[in-house]
Amino acid sequence: MNLFTITDLTKEYGEGGAKVTALNQINLTIPEGKFAVILGASGSGKSTLLNMLGCMDKPTSGIINFFDTDITAFSKHKMTRFRSENIGFVFQSYNLLPDLTALENVEFSTELAGLSRKDAENALSIVGLSERMNHYPAELSGGEQQRVSIARAIAKNPKVLLCDEPTGALDFNTGIIVLEALKKVHHRQKSSVLLITHNQEIAKIADIVITLRNGGVQRINENPAPLSPSEVVW
Repeated sequence: MNLFTITDLTKEYGEGGAKVTALNQINLTIPEGKFAVILGASGSGKSTLLNMLGCMDKPTSGIINFFDTDITAFSKHKMTRFRSENIGFVFQSYNLLPDLTALENVEFSTELAGLSRKDAENALSIVGLSERMNHYPAELSGGEQQRVSIARAIAKNPKVLLCDEPTGALDFNTGIIVLEALKKVHHRQKSSVLLITHNQEIAKIADIVITLRNGGVQRINENPAPLSPSEVVW
């Protein structure tokens, strides 16, 4: 079954001579349950596409079906509800609240979703932070902070995890640890994962690699034998 079916998706910013086409009539299907990488250089349309898939923005034209539901037809209220019920986000910046511990940061998210402290603790356990959950962000490394943000995203067990350059601010060794955490989430929770990156080496861990160029799909490759994060070097 397809998680997303994208038809003639276009996103434009500005008007007249200042108009910029970020996505240009994209047609794409992304199967459910895959670890997919959206690969491309800066300005290729990766983040714009992720924003459309996550219901954070509306396209200029075209349709995105999430399973059988056209999410591009949603009102702002429905977009918010859709994100809350189905999507977990992980960004390059960790966006943790400095005055809350790791556990409290995740709890803040789970409380909004009507979940319990146990859900927050389980999420931190999955990403390997059971012994660091009572530490504040300033007491955690960059990689640990990113894993807290992953725990925050997965605590509600979303159907899909959207990751925007999650290793972009990290050194190589720390980036590998974060990728291993995402792979563990993918296998443990059976969530679909869409990760955008400009790093071609990271794409080697994916089941599917979607390469964007100048706002369009350049190619789609299925990887029959994805590497583990520990096998990747950049």
